[in-house]
Amino acid sequence: MYDQLVAVYAIGWLCKDDYVTGYSQIVPARNADDLGVVISFDCEAPELEETLISPAGQKAHGINPLNWKTDDTVADKSENAGACFINYDGEITSEIPGLCGCYLDTERGVLKVTDVDSADYPPAIPVLPEGSYHVYDYQFFFRNLQQNVGRRIANYCEAYAKNAAA
Repeated sequence: MYDQLVAVYAIGWLCKDDYVTGYSQIVPARNADDLGVVISFDCEAPELEETLISPAGQKAHGINPLNWKTDDTVADKSENAGACFINYDGEITSEIPGLCGCYLDTERGVLKVTDVDSADYPPAIPVLPEGSYHVYDYQFFFRNLQQNVGRRIANYCEAYAKNAAA
């Protein structure tokens, strides 16, 4: 079954280091194309040092959804194909290309979101501090994630076709 996995998009949660070391099936994504991997990040303001989701000192693996790197390379907001905000019916109410950039905090595995004011994006969950963008994880990077899903599915289909032909 594992060899049929395209990817797990665990957006808004962290792929903790003890998951990776404890379970060989849990493999963090390393780029935009790898298969059978976990894609994860939780968004926060650059000045935030910890949240309930990502405490200080906890090692986790994340990936930047704008440049698909796992280092701290900053992705400019020009790489953001579009943030999409939706209503409760799932309809897109607004779309903003280039809303924000980001970079990965390589220790905590969280995504540090740049170019937005935390006052404009309140946490909406009482236990999360100002600057936690947890409820915006998908929304801020919606079009990039959408493109990546298509890319990974195409890669999977190509790999599957090669294996079937062999």
